[in-house]
Amino acid sequence: MRKKAILDRIEDGKAIFLLEPDQQIWTIPQTKLPNNIHEGSSVLIEGMQITLDVKTTAENKARIASKLEQLRNKNK
Repeated sequence: MRKKAILDRIEDGKAIFLLEPDQQIWTIPQTKLPNNIHEGSSVLIEGMQITLDVKTTAENKARIASKLEQLRNKNK
């Protein structure tokens, strides 16, 4: 079964993911994490294989950057 998740944080040597859609927590050892996945990355999980969801990660980064820009302009 394929699941989507976001790497929420890395803490005490553990990678902590929030599974979609209900934000359940899934934790694995940081050593099992592929090198191209960082905090905030969207991933696809199939069994114990984790792959970067490049499109969703880029969309999320663009959305966050846009919101930050709106906040900066609002405070001027």
